Amino acid sequence: MRTRTMRVKNQRGSTLFIVASAMVAVIGLAGLAIDLVSLYSGKSEAQRSADAAALAGAMAFVSSGYPSGVVTQGVAQTLATNQAIAVGQQNKVGGGTPSIPAGNITFDFSHVGNPLITASVNATLPTFFMKVFGVSTVDISATATAEAYSPTSGSGPTVCASCLKPFLVPNCDPNHATPASPVCTGQAKFINTDGTIANPGKTPTGIVGQTWLLHSNGSVPSHWYEVALDGQSGSNFKADVSSCSTAKLTCGSLLTVLDGKKVGPTNQGVDDLIHANGDGPSITGQDTINTSTLQITGGTSNPYGLAGKTITQSDSLVTVPIYDPATMGGPGNGDQVTVVGYLQMFIQFVNKSGNDDQVQAVVTNVSSCGKAGGSCGSSGGTVSAGGSGFYPVRLVHP
Repeated sequence: MRTRTMRVKNQRGSTLFIVASAMVAVIGLAGLAIDLVSLYSGKSEAQRSADAAALAGAMAFVSSGYPSGVVTQGVAQTLATNQAIAVGQQNKVGGGTPSIPAGNITFDFSHVGNPLITASVNATLPTFFMKVFGVSTVDISATATAEAYSPTSGSGPTVCASCLKPFLVPNCDPNHATPASPVCTGQAKFINTDGTIANPGKTPTGIVGQTWLLHSNGSVPSHWYEVALDGQSGSNFKADVSSCSTAKLTCGSLLTVLDGKKVGPTNQGVDDLIHANGDGPSITGQDTINTSTLQITGGTSNPYGLAGKTITQSDSLVTVPIYDPATMGGPGNGDQVTVVGYLQMFIQFVNKSGNDDQVQAVVTNVSSCGKAGGSCGSSGGTVSAGGSGFYPVRLVHP
């Protein structure tokens, strides 16, 4: 009886030791789990930083005018590198600024018309419980590749341009004579038959920066037509001019010309769009552009409070469809024409002269449609906002 009592007494407290040992293991595993979650979170943040850096660099290709020959490849690389680093480092990793040295930004120009930029992000994160095992920090990294996709290449998805202005302009370059257009006497084309830009680069040898006074009078060469993007209604036309049409166009889309001019809606819509105080070149309020540097300055009526400041986006910067005229007379009321490209232009003013609605603009970019066919909204389609540009920027890795 005494022996059994002694055995029971000797086993007292053993459960406490077992529980204590188990708690050490549980706390250790919990600590490792916390560190792993922290590292996974840091990895996700690093990937977001890399994605942002690559996309910003690709956007720099577009904004610099590289696809249109405005700047050289070397200049484009410098601009893209600086922009990628600046934007990538705005995305914190583990609460700190990630490391993106210039050597972490690489380029691939082997795909004609589709320059690629790759950004690699590095960061060192502290551990919490892994210090017990002698691991105080862990290095993480992430990589992303982005592309400025030119529709002209025709090697990628269908480009669906949206937010286009309902102005149909001819494929006639008013400031160049060669290569000669078979229709526009004494003028060149913007876009060649093979989809290449006829006169790339900056004015005077190129198209970028040249001023173009467009006329709604079909008897003059620089004629533009009003497009029924959302029906024949004048109010719909004005809304499409001053705001943004939801219609999405692909290469080869058929556009219907309005039945008759919409003189009032045209002038009112353009003035609303560019925030001008009225018609004509002497009116103020709207944003302005330097035709040599393409630098945009906010006007006194700038709706975002950017008057007098250098800006990169403006409501005056729009994209319109280009058609290839079969004759100098152009389409008639209700006729359908085929989209062959897009013109990006900065509208300076609108003016009514008799029965002629004149829109003066500065050409900032031109692109052919590229890949024909396909439908917007289907898998593989890329929608490009027409206002700021028609070169889609997308991640291709990861």
